[in-house]
Amino acid sequence: MISDELGEYAETPDRFAPVPAGSSVTRFADERICVIQGPTWAGISGPRVRADELDELIALVHELVPADKRQVWWIGPSARPENIIELLEARGFRPAEDGPECRALVLTAQPPESAPGIAVHRVETYEDFAAARQVQWDAFEVPEGRRELQRTHMRTEFEESIAHGTPITFLATLDDKPAATGMALPSARGVFLIAGATATWARGRGLYRALVRARWDFAVERGTPALVTEALIDTSYPILRRLGFVEVCTIRRLEETRA
Repeated sequence: MISDELGEYAETPDRFAPVPAGSSVTRFADERICVIQGPTWAGISGPRVRADELDELIALVHELVPADKRQVWWIGPSARPENIIELLEARGFRPAEDGPECRALVLTAQPPESAPGIAVHRVETYEDFAAARQVQWDAFEVPEGRRELQRTHMRTEFEESIAHGTPITFLATLDDKPAATGMALPSARGVFLIAGATATWARGRGLYRALVRARWDFAVERGTPALVTEALIDTSYPILRRLGFVEVCTIRRLEETRA
């Protein structure tokens, strides 16, 4: 049984993620909306307004987020009004190109051990950070234009992650080669898993499982034995279900292009 607290965390994790003072990530959150953003991206989640207040809410997001950032709205079952998807689409919003729908998942029991021959460690050097990002880009087939934009912020992102202890990047190696990566955002309710990716040449070898186990061990060490994540149905979702994750809800993802 998933508690209401964990269910809320799984549906709207950005409300509970730590945002250290002075970092390049900022968050605005009130009873209507949560807007979290970094140098090149913004996530908008948990909208709860009346239908006649929606345009005012969109205007607020426009004030908070520069038009040139990639911005994605994450719409779960608690969002209001209930027909907000249709209302946003009528205003020009479109399904997110990298996945119009995902599933929010929770794990509260120990996952399987890592397969033999796989090593996973926390990233503590810029070289490992860059290697993890390269694995991620290649696995997700990130366009070169977006890679170039992210490269200009990589050194700052790494230095902030080391200084603040969040987000934490894990790198898995196979035959001493960077093969998979995943990140962890710790919170008081558990650990949120993001950006899990495995190199094409290394798939089917248990690397994704090893990264889940490493982040579970991290969650246990800090006294918050729960993992939450949001998975695309045709990629990581089947793996996570086999590892024991329980589905909480469906999240719809919409993009607004303003630049």
